[in-house]
Amino acid sequence: HSDKYFPVSGEIVPIRSKDAITGMALSARNISDEEMQKRFFDMAVDESSIYPWQFDMKTNCFIFPQGFLVRMRYDESVTIISREEMNRTIHPDDLKEIIPQFDKALTGENKTLRMNFRQRRADGEYEWWEYRFSTIDGLTQDSLYSILGVCQSIQRYKTVEQEMREARDKALQADKLKSAFLANMSHEIRTPLNAIVGFSDVLSAGGASEEEQRGYFEIIRTNSDLLLRLINDILDVSRLEADRVILSLESCNVVQICQQVVASVAQARRSTNQFLFECEREVVEMRTDVQRLQQVVINLLSNADKFTKEGTITLKLEPDTARNVAVFSVTDTGCGIPLDKQKRVFERFEKLNEYVQGTGLGLSICKLTVEKWGGEIWIDPAYTDGARFMFTHPMNL
Repeated sequence: HSDKYFPVSGEIVPIRSKDAITGMALSARNISDEEMQKRFFDMAVDESSIYPWQFDMKTNCFIFPQGFLVRMRYDESVTIISREEMNRTIHPDDLKEIIPQFDKALTGENKTLRMNFRQRRADGEYEWWEYRFSTIDGLTQDSLYSILGVCQSIQRYKTVEQEMREARDKALQADKLKSAFLANMSHEIRTPLNAIVGFSDVLSAGGASEEEQRGYFEIIRTNSDLLLRLINDILDVSRLEADRVILSLESCNVVQICQQVVASVAQARRSTNQFLFECEREVVEMRTDVQRLQQVVINLLSNADKFTKEGTITLKLEPDTARNVAVFSVTDTGCGIPLDKQKRVFERFEKLNEYVQGTGLGLSICKLTVEKWGGEIWIDPAYTDGARFMFTHPMNL
């Protein structure tokens, strides 16, 4: 009459007189408020991820609301889930604990229970859920009792819990690394400082011959260079780990850069080793940070020189067009690295031989730098005539 529509619920009852229908009675009531409350309830359930459920003792099946089935990625045709199917959705690691508990509920031994387990969705992904249920005495003579409950997704709580656990582990690990770093750094700094201070005192005391003085000066100079290199390496590691290094990219012929590095290292080290460079091409154009690339190659060549006596050290460049990367390798004929220690050499302050001069940071810097430009670095385990370090560099960085 007012041109306004609203939902109603009603029924029609026939009116009979002498076995004939003489009319009908119609009753209807406005259920707008009930529909609104139902929608609010459905919305609250969906937002809170809390769903009511029931277990049918006769059919041995779970009855869930449609919202839960949709969330679990089930097809619209699915309306119930059998006990066997439910067991298949529970994570194998949780199933052996859940089955006995639910069996006790079926026998009436457990009246209330709360269970947490991972449940697999129809798309194969697992999600953490908490199931709560109560065993209720049957309302009719043919049903002894029934099981009713609610389930709630606790995935976000589990995710936060896992993140907090990982953050705690990282904090503990960082604290250990900090302590180890400070201990190693103090030791590494104190060693050259002791030499510098000690021989400076000897020189200041006088009485040494000219030849002895030259020897003392050389010791002081060597340890000063070692101390400066240690401080520079520490700053480099700190900046790389904090991701505060910005690569200055430019196009260049990497073959020419490698030739220059090999020549400069051979001259600077004044070594008895023979330094070689191998590449099938005369020109390999690549976009890179020249200074950082030189730093990695120099560190690897210098490291090879320390552990090789009167041998050969070879820098090789091989463009890999299939993967669009350049593969660098530094091969020596030295003492080699045991397989069980090959992964440890890239850690900070890791030195296989404590009596060999060095800061123990060079290979760690190489690893951080190579990963900075998106490459990989490793030791070739198949090479046994010494050590072979290999790393990759994108051709189009």
